[in-house]
Amino acid sequence: MPPTPMECVASMSPGPHGNTGGLKLPLCPFSSPAEERSVTHTGLPILVSLANKAVSFHCSITYPYTPEFKNFTVRYFHVDLQGRISSEEKISCQPGTGSENQTHTTVCPITLKPPNASATGTYYCSVLWSDSKKTGEGTFILVRDTGYQEPPRGPQKLLLSCFVGILAVLSILATALLLWKKGQMQPLWKHVAKKCPGPTATSNPGQPPSESVYTVHSHAGGPAGPPRACSGALPVRASAVPVPTTRTLALSASHKF
Repeated sequence: MPPTPMECVASMSPGPHGNTGGLKLPLCPFSSPAEERSVTHTGLPILVSLANKAVSFHCSITYPYTPEFKNFTVRYFHVDLQGRISSEEKISCQPGTGSENQTHTTVCPITLKPPNASATGTYYCSVLWSDSKKTGEGTFILVRDTGYQEPPRGPQKLLLSCFVGILAVLSILATALLLWKKGQMQPLWKHVAKKCPGPTATSNPGQPPSESVYTVHSHAGGPAGPPRACSGALPVRASAVPVPTTRTLALSASHKF
C-alpha cells in the first residue's frame, strides 16, 4: 500500500563537508491515491416514504480513472433509530467511460422498498476497492406505515348530526299532525253546509225580500223576532195570512174621510 501523508517526510542529503545543507528530497512527491477517492450522497438529506413503496437516493463516487480504481463494488446499509446496523446489500453500479489517469465521477442510484416503519433510519452508501473502503455521509429516510387518514369525528360533529336528525323527525311529525287535523275538520264542514243551505234559485239575489210592518217595527227598535239559525237564510213568517202594508193602511184612512 502507498504510504500515508504522515509517513511522507523529507530526507536530508549530506553536503560536501558532511553537513546537512543539501537538498531536501521528499519521499512522497505525489498525494496518496486514497485521498483522491470520495463518496458523497446527492439529493435531499431527508426523505419520507410509505411502507413497501420504492424510494431512491443517489451516491456520487469520485476516483482516479485507472485500471486499479475503476473496478469497485457498491453496497448500502442503514442504522435504525435504536442504533442497530443492518447487513450490507450489494447493488449493480458500473463505472462510466472516462479519461485515463484523470479524476472521474460516477453516480449510482440506490432504490429500496422499506417494509415497515421500523425501517426508519439513516442509509449509507459504501464503496469497496481492493485496497480501501469509503462510506458516504448518509441519507435519513422516514418510513410511515400508512398515508393520511381522516381523524375520527369529534363530539361536536356528533352533536350536530343528532340535532339535524331530531329536526327532521319533528318536521315529519308536524306534517302528519296537520294532515290528521285536516281530516278531522272535513266532516264538520260538511255538517255545517247541510244545516245552513244557500239561497234558493227562485229568489232574486239583487233585490232584498219585502218586509212587513212588523219587520220594519222590529228594525226600528221594537221587539226582535226569533233568531235566525243561519246567516243568509230567508226570514220565517209567523203565518200564511197576508199582513196589511203601510200603503194599504194609508188608502183605507183616506177612504173613510
